[in-house]
Amino acid sequence: MNRNEVVEKRRNEEQEQLTVALNRVTDRLMNLQRPENEGELQAMEGEAERRGYFARDFGMDAWDWPQGIGLYGLAKVASYFKDERFAEYARPWMEARIAEGLPSRNINTTAPLLSLMGLPEAEAISLEWAEWLAEGLPRTEENGYQHVTTGSTAAEVTLNENEIWIDTLFMAILFTAKMGVKYDRKDWRETSLHQLLIHIKYLYDRKTGLFFHGWHFTGRHNFSEAFWCRGNGWFTLGLPEYIDLMRPYLDEGVLLYLNQTFRAQSEALLGLQHKSGLWHTLLDDPDSYTETSGSAAIAAGILFGVRRGLLPESFAGPAMRTVKALLEQIREDGIVEGVSAGTPIGKQREDYAHIVTAPMAYGQALAIVLLGEALYRN
Repeated sequence: MNRNEVVEKRRNEEQEQLTVALNRVTDRLMNLQRPENEGELQAMEGEAERRGYFARDFGMDAWDWPQGIGLYGLAKVASYFKDERFAEYARPWMEARIAEGLPSRNINTTAPLLSLMGLPEAEAISLEWAEWLAEGLPRTEENGYQHVTTGSTAAEVTLNENEIWIDTLFMAILFTAKMGVKYDRKDWRETSLHQLLIHIKYLYDRKTGLFFHGWHFTGRHNFSEAFWCRGNGWFTLGLPEYIDLMRPYLDEGVLLYLNQTFRAQSEALLGLQHKSGLWHTLLDDPDSYTETSGSAAIAAGILFGVRRGLLPESFAGPAMRTVKALLEQIREDGIVEGVSAGTPIGKQREDYAHIVTAPMAYGQALAIVLLGEALYRN
């Protein structure tokens, strides 16, 4: 066997390994139920939510942001490989959630529509929700999308008054832009750009190139100034998605600004990558645990950025190390391990390191996106 044949054989073996892992994780996502250790999580008396236990976040049988990112992962499989599983799954999923009664409108409950909006059955609700974002969502100073979330029940909201969070890019800003492109609504497209820019203005740290989790306009602070892994991942993955979608509508100066911000953050992240290929849940704290979902989002965004010419080819190697680390986190039953649960803004940096880990829809989905990018690259 000559050298070329050896290389091709190895490539085929890697492709097969990635494909098997992708199918395993995808199948588990579509059948994801409550976590095995839920009793243990519920028993964290007095601090369950502070440590990430929000009952509605688990599994796929709810309409909120974890499930919305789950749908995003399935839609990505469909776009990469002409896979029919998304449409086959999404239609009955949406029907079941509507029959149960939709939750309150807020930033996080917008997330499912990022993927559902492509279905004819979701057109009316997507248009209603987009109009609500434009006219009904509470705003912060400087007219930012206030990060309103689901309250103690699905029908209630937590206002998080005068706060913006990095999560909003993925949960609502991408949807606003996508609707603006689909329906040729210049006002929605411009709103999405304004929201993106105001989030960069207040959440980007010029000293490090990383992003803080949130900004409080009233207190004029970035809370505990934590550099949270998954929060940075929302930007690393969401920004190239945004550029890819909005490029025809962006002036060259704006495009350059966004691309330079993306590259600066990616460079900073690569400088903090753990030797395993993952990142710590507090990016600059080597004593905090390495976290799978944020790491997958970061690596997938970097690979997507390389593929679209936003980042140099040299950035791909470290991102592919994350793929190898991810494979080690996938159980035989398809569960992705090492995923931190729902993470509110921590009053102290240490709060992020104490968030529990459990199987989550977004963990499955972000693993799918990274595996898809790796297969696309191979």
